[in-house]
Amino acid sequence: MSDTKSAAGPAVSKDKPKENRQKRRPAEEQRRALLDAATQMLLTSGPDGISLRKLAKEARLTTMAIYTQYGGKDGLLHALYEEAFLRLALKQEAVPNDGDPLIWLRSLGRAYRAFALENPAYFALIIRITEPQAADAQQGNPQQPTPAREIAAQRSFQSLLSAITACQEADILRTDVPTQEIADALWAVVNGLTSLEMAGYYSTVEDAENRFALTAGILIEGFFSKNYRILQEQNLSP
Repeated sequence: MSDTKSAAGPAVSKDKPKENRQKRRPAEEQRRALLDAATQMLLTSGPDGISLRKLAKEARLTTMAIYTQYGGKDGLLHALYEEAFLRLALKQEAVPNDGDPLIWLRSLGRAYRAFALENPAYFALIIRITEPQAADAQQGNPQQPTPAREIAAQRSFQSLLSAITACQEADILRTDVPTQEIADALWAVVNGLTSLEMAGYYSTVEDAENRFALTAGILIEGFFSKNYRILQEQNLSP
């Protein structure tokens, strides 16, 4: 019996690798998994409810992977802000500009609303930037950059500025009002209307759409140039 066992050689372990052992995933796959999981946490608990430990569990990663990728919670939130504005920019850049700058401008407003409806968590993150600051923060250096002031420098905001500039060059919108000021007014109204809709202010989607079109339309008309107003009145004349 002993000779037979010796001839068979040393016993080979048949233990299988643990099925729950974490496989190493590419960095880009890790990044997407983290952002997707963090987005869901944003939707349910808001930015303050993001837990790195829970996030790592949801994304099937280690907490160390989050620190390696983003340096911690602050870095992750910054990445989410960038992702939110990137998605908004891509949505607006997909709006066709077929030669009529006014149609382009109106379509950009509708694209912003569509972005919010399709990406509620990212929209909520953008809205968080515009929340009122504490009194002590307001008394700081007025020239100090703030997240809200940096919105105008975002790639997504440039589409709005470009459309307004095109309308001014076509003598549709007033040129005595700076492009930035018109953009600020339009963004504030569109942002406010969309926020109300996302908060459930309107009873139906149809009500939200009608109120959006009416209010945004009236604001744009308020910036019409004198020549364009005359042209509009002539076209409406019997």
